[in-house]
Amino acid sequence: MPKPTFFNLPADKREHIFNCALREFAEHPYEQASLTEIVNAAGIAKGSMYQYFADKKDLYKYVVQTVYQHKRSFLQPVWDKAGEIEFFELLSLYYRRSWRFARQFPYEHRVTVNFWDSRDEAVRAEILREREIRNVEFSGLLEHGSRAGVIAAEVDQEAAWFVYHAVGRALIDNFLEQDVSAEEHEVFIDSVLAILEWGLRSRKG
Repeated sequence: MPKPTFFNLPADKREHIFNCALREFAEHPYEQASLTEIVNAAGIAKGSMYQYFADKKDLYKYVVQTVYQHKRSFLQPVWDKAGEIEFFELLSLYYRRSWRFARQFPYEHRVTVNFWDSRDEAVRAEILREREIRNVEFSGLLEHGSRAGVIAAEVDQEAAWFVYHAVGRALIDNFLEQDVSAEEHEVFIDSVLAILEWGLRSRKG
């Protein structure tokens, strides 16, 4: 995490350094991202960066955790409805709002994608141990559906997560252009999810 010297900086300088790091980690996975590129873009000496963060990993952890805090806040309206609406309606709301997050904050979205795609599993595992970031992911929705009894008991949840994760990612990453109609795409999301629902929903009763 940042050293106290980072938080002593003026807010605009902290934001500038963060945005430079955000862009680098959005354009490259952790193992390929360059601290040199970040400090050059920020217009500071590398030695100054080490006064703010211990190393590239420390900076990366801060960026990932900040992004997921923002994503969690953005998705809060979904979780607020968890006890009010039916599971599959909640699932639709989750994917539609996730797509809106990705289109509104493309660099942050790319950081989350690169986080899960990174080959540096040790760094990813370290971040996952330190922060609860999975609660904004699909696994939490699956658990909610299981408790509600709308997901068939025989469904392999790992397989369900794999399918929904792959389809959900395609529904987001392939439709980020600004000329894509939000209304039309959200209808398409619901149409795709309706097909997947058939394989997940409990048919008892």
